[in-house]
Amino acid sequence: MNIRVTRAALLAAASSAVLMAPSAFAQEEEQTAGRTIDTIVVTAQKREQGIQDVPIAVTAFTAELLQNSGVRDIKDLTVLAPGLNVTSTSNEYSTTARIRGVGTVGDNPGLESSVGIVIDGVPRARNGVSFGDLGEIERIEVLRGPQGTLFGANTSAGLINIVTADPEFEYGYNLEAGYLTGGADGYRLAGSVTGPIVDDFLAVRLYAARGNRDGFLDVQTFGGPRTNAEDNDQDFVTIRGQALFNLGTRGEFQLTADVTNRDENCCGAPSIVSGPTSLALNALVPGSRPTPGNEAPFSRVVQANRDTTQDVTDGGFQAEFTYDFDNFELVAVGSVRDYSLITGQDTDFTGADVVYRDPTRNSFDFGNATAELRLQGTAGNFDWMVGGFYSQEDLTRRDAIQYGVHFEPYLGLLGGSPTLVTTLANGLGLTFIPGYTPLAVGQGAPAGGGNNLGDTYEQEASTFALFTHNTWAVGENTDLTFGVRWTDTTKDARADFSPSNVPACDVWETVFGEALDFTTAQNQAILAGFSQATQIPVASLLQFGTFTCLPGARDVYSNINFDQSRSESELTGILSLSHRFNDDFLMYGTYSRGYKAGGFNLDRFEQAGAQRVDFQSILNGNAVYPAQFEPELVDSFELGFKTEAFNDTLLANLYLFYSDFETFQLNTFNGIAFFVTSLNEGATTRGAELELLWLPTDNLTLQGGMTYADAQYNDFAATGTPDVDRLSGATMSLAPEWYTSGAITYRAPMGGNMEWLAHLDGRYVSEQNTGSDLDPEKIQEGYTLLNARLGIGAQDESWALELWARNLTDEDYIQVGFDGPFQPGSFNAFLGAPRTWGVTLRARR
Repeated sequence: MNIRVTRAALLAAASSAVLMAPSAFAQEEEQTAGRTIDTIVVTAQKREQGIQDVPIAVTAFTAELLQNSGVRDIKDLTVLAPGLNVTSTSNEYSTTARIRGVGTVGDNPGLESSVGIVIDGVPRARNGVSFGDLGEIERIEVLRGPQGTLFGANTSAGLINIVTADPEFEYGYNLEAGYLTGGADGYRLAGSVTGPIVDDFLAVRLYAARGNRDGFLDVQTFGGPRTNAEDNDQDFVTIRGQALFNLGTRGEFQLTADVTNRDENCCGAPSIVSGPTSLALNALVPGSRPTPGNEAPFSRVVQANRDTTQDVTDGGFQAEFTYDFDNFELVAVGSVRDYSLITGQDTDFTGADVVYRDPTRNSFDFGNATAELRLQGTAGNFDWMVGGFYSQEDLTRRDAIQYGVHFEPYLGLLGGSPTLVTTLANGLGLTFIPGYTPLAVGQGAPAGGGNNLGDTYEQEASTFALFTHNTWAVGENTDLTFGVRWTDTTKDARADFSPSNVPACDVWETVFGEALDFTTAQNQAILAGFSQATQIPVASLLQFGTFTCLPGARDVYSNINFDQSRSESELTGILSLSHRFNDDFLMYGTYSRGYKAGGFNLDRFEQAGAQRVDFQSILNGNAVYPAQFEPELVDSFELGFKTEAFNDTLLANLYLFYSDFETFQLNTFNGIAFFVTSLNEGATTRGAELELLWLPTDNLTLQGGMTYADAQYNDFAATGTPDVDRLSGATMSLAPEWYTSGAITYRAPMGGNMEWLAHLDGRYVSEQNTGSDLDPEKIQEGYTLLNARLGIGAQDESWALELWARNLTDEDYIQVGFDGPFQPGSFNAFLGAPRTWGVTLRARR
């Protein structure tokens, strides 16, 4: 623990060093620095503005800093951005960003993001769709707090705004070759070329990258059918083309097309706690799960007999048109994108063949088209903007959970005998079903059973919004910013539930009714009589019946008509007053309202929030399948202080924030199924942020920040559901109180028109519970990550050779902990990446 505290102290010292050396600053103030923070431009308000003039908590990361820190996708960004947390779980799609402790677990495609992601002006509808190689980046802006006025729904916690490099009218190229080793061996090749096709009229930029990496995890396959002995590997190719048409002094038109393919294996999860069920697993397949007390998750050896195939294709087109009229500017941005994921999973995360998802029957397809039109201009002391936005989404999920050869004996062993599934089913059938034919052992829950044909979920969503965002200079140094956005959303969802092939569950549904309502007087009497006949307690029978009839085993779903629609309209907005006391000090206060759309739980579930699903009422036509959940609404208040000093070489900003969520969407896994809870009592997050950037010389850059965030679910009355009640008044999952980040970069000449580079960046986060249901077994203690880079190259940057390391100290930590599926008392976790190091060669013009 002392080591962690020491590392955290070092990071804090690096981040706040600019506040602790007044004498040094006094000396620097007498010098004339070649670089200043005034050159940092952001588009956080969809206008180009200096970062210190924007009344928003926004941090901008330049292309140089991102390159030195090895940032290739949004997950890498966490090492730099205070208050940002990004995790990946069961597949490549399930990537979730959180800001100031707020985010949404991404396993269910019906749930949208709390943190929006915009790439070159086009919003990506889910965080997972944005996960991948970002190509040549000009800058990344992280906006904290609700951004609902300009960026619309699903930005209730914040926004990540990514700006890539444009085509240029001068010829140039950029080549990169890298090799990595350590936790895994691999390579990355990337290159681009840019230049004019028609002088002063048409310029293009072509970019391509290819990467391949061994897996971070070794897999024990136990005879398969899986043959791949590695997991969490990487194999991708991406191509991006841009064409920029210069329309003279008044405007430009840009077309972009890109496609990425990832063919990988992901995501294994080792055991962190093995409960008593591990004894049954090991009785069937010795070594299939570590026994209690022998868990070693950071040996990075996992047990998986089934494939974890991930085949991702992501691509699209977008166009942007900008034209300056005499009194205003017109901006139009349109896009069409398609995302496809074929995914396999060893769903029990053990070496036994219990449950799995076959990649031929599990997929996710997402199509999205967007269009935005903005008019903006200045009239005297009034800077105005009005616009409209439209989005059309089409989502299809195919989900099939199948049983392996060990499911039936495993379930039986939980009750004391590997044949108990058929013994109980036959006992019920012979007693209560006339003409019943007994099942043979192995036929009760046969291999390949479950909802093996697969369920299909379809969702169509259309969103239309009108917005205005304006700044009125009410005084010489005082601005009033105000805006409002009206968003109208319509969603239609359908599900085609397949019949299940689990004959033992058919018996239970026949005897007790398809609804499996064990509370009726008739079923209580049946249970009592059967308990007496078998000498098995009623409570044990209920538990065994529940496991025999897991959601994927029940035919009741195939008799449910899931064809629903919902519409909602919301107003979001912003009101901000800022005053510049002098050239170096801006203070502002902001109120903003954010919104995340309601939707549908696209899954089989038996629990909807705090309530069990009343299948009997649904079958009787007196109720509908409770798949809908309500929108998430937040009111946020922020007080900001933006300061500059020492000839504009020092940026030191302080933000105080408080966000009150009226309702909060939660997606949690209880070991059997995911269920969505809409917490009507809501949640709050409050805290403070310090942000620093110092450019003391032309050679040295220091950047860092610190966030304190107290993110909690509000207190609510007991519901009787433990997985829900545990959340009342508790700190949110994956919401550490403290985040500290820092980066130091030094470049210096070394003779012969050459220079050398030294870079160190790091991040500390305090203790956090990584599980959505806050089980104590899922707590991750505070930890520190450090990255480093050393290099030499030409001063004109025509070439460079760099040696780098990520997770320099090989810190062991878990990203997300979860209940072992169908294994009460057992827990698994998705791990953070181990130490890797490598070498990169660059050439550019």
